[in-house]
Amino acid sequence: MSRTRRKKRRPLPLKQVLFSALAVLAALFVLILLNEALGSGLPLPGTDDVMNGLGGLYEKAGLSPAAVTRAEGELAVHYVDVGQADCELIQTPEQNVLIDAGDVGGGDAVTAYLKAQGVERIDLLIATHPHADHIGGMADVVNQFEIGKVLFAEVPRSLTPTSKTYERLLDAIADKDLKVAKAQPGIKYDLGGGAMLTVLGPMDEYRDDLNENSVVCRLDFGETSFLFTGDASRQSENDLVKAYGDGLSSDVLKLGHHGSDTSSQEKWLNAVDPEVAVCCVGWDNTYGHPSPEVLERLEKRGVTLYRTDRNGTVVVTSDGEQLAVQTEKS
Repeated sequence: MSRTRRKKRRPLPLKQVLFSALAVLAALFVLILLNEALGSGLPLPGTDDVMNGLGGLYEKAGLSPAAVTRAEGELAVHYVDVGQADCELIQTPEQNVLIDAGDVGGGDAVTAYLKAQGVERIDLLIATHPHADHIGGMADVVNQFEIGKVLFAEVPRSLTPTSKTYERLLDAIADKDLKVAKAQPGIKYDLGGGAMLTVLGPMDEYRDDLNENSVVCRLDFGETSFLFTGDASRQSENDLVKAYGDGLSSDVLKLGHHGSDTSSQEKWLNAVDPEVAVCCVGWDNTYGHPSPEVLERLEKRGVTLYRTDRNGTVVVTSDGEQLAVQTEKS
């Protein structure tokens, strides 16, 4: 087991913070003057409203003051070895979250792993996007576990799959009368114990590539953070960097699209600046994942890389201050 101390969160540029705060205060001052001119008839915001407005500026800049949470107990993120596919299990002190569920035919392996971890209920089930290597085993999960909430990416009608795998998942969801929420940037899920999951993307409805519509979300626990990307590629990464900038900074990054060169570009890695990266990838896969270009970028930055094809299932635990990494294979 290896341990790593989390990196310090980057503060927002002082000039940017001051300018934004002054803009809010100036607007409030104008409202006060206008209110006096109209005989004090306008409803003015209270102190709490002003502070919430200032907090919103941090949100839009990409890093909320609430991003650093008060951690209680320990949190674990399992990057499950499901071959050339994706599956991540988040276990907080109070809840379980499953992001993707492996490929077609892999449902038994996924459900067996979940049961081995003592999982009886999935409080939040996330399908990053409806490609078979992300939802292949999800119908089995829905059928065998109690499910709380389900979150899907918004997919353009032209890209909506007609596969039996997708239809089987929808049937399983319908049979349990579950409602599917659409992923929207800014949605937050309080997972208990100080763990907060925030949906960051997709930022748009991408009509040319289903991968670009992947749900991207960030998990904060104390002073540690994890970024999950599905198969988000260059266009999605560009929009996320534009929207959040250094607010994407996270300690652990799940590489987009199995380490393909369609993802993990320079600007993205500069913004996220991870200490650890995990690549969910199959042994001797025909796609050449992870790509040599991505490996070079990670090495240049001194990022510690774990790969499910070589390390097996990777489990990263956090006590809110430090991370520990345990691998199935050395």
